[in-house]
Amino acid sequence: MYLRIKILAFTLFSLAYLPSFSQTVINTESNLNKIDSTFHLFIDGMGDYKKGNLDFFMIKTNLTIGSRFKEKNLIRFTFSNNYQKFNGNAFKNTLSGQLRYNYFYNLEKHHSIFLFTQLGKSQRSMLDRRYLIGGGIRHRITPSENSGYFDLAYGAFYENEKYPEYTLNQINEIPSETYNNLRLTLNIFTRLKLNKHWNLVSVMYSQWKSNRIKNYRMFFDSTLNYIISKKATIFLKFNSRIQSEPYIPFIANETDTLIGFRISI
Repeated sequence: MYLRIKILAFTLFSLAYLPSFSQTVINTESNLNKIDSTFHLFIDGMGDYKKGNLDFFMIKTNLTIGSRFKEKNLIRFTFSNNYQKFNGNAFKNTLSGQLRYNYFYNLEKHHSIFLFTQLGKSQRSMLDRRYLIGGGIRHRITPSENSGYFDLAYGAFYENEKYPEYTLNQINEIPSETYNNLRLTLNIFTRLKLNKHWNLVSVMYSQWKSNRIKNYRMFFDSTLNYIISKKATIFLKFNSRIQSEPYIPFIANETDTLIGFRISI
């Protein structure tokens, strides 16, 4: 059994543009290369509490449990949450969980078939529920493990989303709606080792409604890491979420920038 707990000890700044689109997208890539034939547990956490002229509380956690078995099989469970409250009022409450399975039909080239299911919700996106189930194929384009990799994945998934009732322009009462879609997905995964201290990990998820290509969602996440030692890393993280046709008309796109460091114990 292999256990690693990561503590996000310090955050220098965080920028978010509001209103935001906090679509329940899970980045399962950050710990992929560390999962071998043993059991692995990865936990990232951060928190902030301020009291005085203003009250602010924030807690954010990410959990990944994963293992390889019989060489060709990889299974991962990922959970994330982000809860923020300002002056007693919660303005961000996002929960997501995903179970993902990869079968490597070509171990040498790292080609695999994947299946996944996911469930989540997001207060800031006014999303009561987002349920996904789907699968596809992932191909490794570049073969080098030492310098990093470039992977391309494509597939399809069923999407079920439930939105609450809301008021538009303080006049119109919009009832609760549930949407069921089949989406096509094209994803890019990269991990570049620049030198012994620097590496760049990036993912791009694109999700296209099968019968209306103009309806799409995109998520981009990139992290530049400076490895001080085996137990300490400074990072600069940027992510962006875009949807072309939001079901809630006043929900906008979102970008986040975060800088800080991690300690592993």
